[in-house]
Amino acid sequence: MKNLVDFHVHIDYYPNYKAIFNSYNNQKIYALFVTNFPEVFKKAKDTFQESKYVKIALGYHPEMINIRPFKQTSFDKYLEETKYVGEVGLDFSKDHIKNRDEQIRIFRHICRKTAGASKIMSVHSRNAESDVLANLKEYGVKHAVFHWYTGSIKNLQDIIESNFYLSLNPSMLRTKKGREIIRSIPLRHILIETDGPYSKYNNRQTMPEDIPSMYRDFENFLGIENLRDIVFENLSRLLLAQQKSHC
Repeated sequence: MKNLVDFHVHIDYYPNYKAIFNSYNNQKIYALFVTNFPEVFKKAKDTFQESKYVKIALGYHPEMINIRPFKQTSFDKYLEETKYVGEVGLDFSKDHIKNRDEQIRIFRHICRKTAGASKIMSVHSRNAESDVLANLKEYGVKHAVFHWYTGSIKNLQDIIESNFYLSLNPSMLRTKKGREIIRSIPLRHILIETDGPYSKYNNRQTMPEDIPSMYRDFENFLGIENLRDIVFENLSRLLLAQQKSHC
């Protein structure tokens, strides 16, 4: 499965998370293992060996505010241990808009620290796309990937013009809005994700072995044949840019 990429997956939310981690490694799929709390990042780093294929991102999901407060000291400390930050961002949907001010405070801190350390960020932006983009720009974040984008085409064009990327998952192919978004993204800005286990494939929980079929689904929709090469090249370009800015 050479050069396959899954740039956003919650490995720790699978019941058999160790087997899932090993599956990515054994199938040589490049995966970004996003976390919802700094404490989970630390536990994952302690649980899993360093991997060429699976990289663990330091996160604080905006939906988690009522579950566990953001530990800024822990986040800042662990940031030195990874080049990836995610899942982070803002969520202004009806269930989470009540925490808007606290979300913004936390995200602004994360943006400032991430930009200063030239990290790569996987960003949640539901119903808050313009605010997320404004904060990324204000703090000079250079390497951001918008995960499962659902916003307007206008904001999408602003994201692309800002030279950010978007990670697409198969759920987007099942909605009219999702298909419109996919068509509007230049190929050089596309990465692919599963968002497993939250997303479904063939009416069941997404698994690593589904990823080749997912790529074929996107290829059929886009009318192309070499999506894995395009995505791998995009990821390589993102990593090179991050490396250069970190020097």
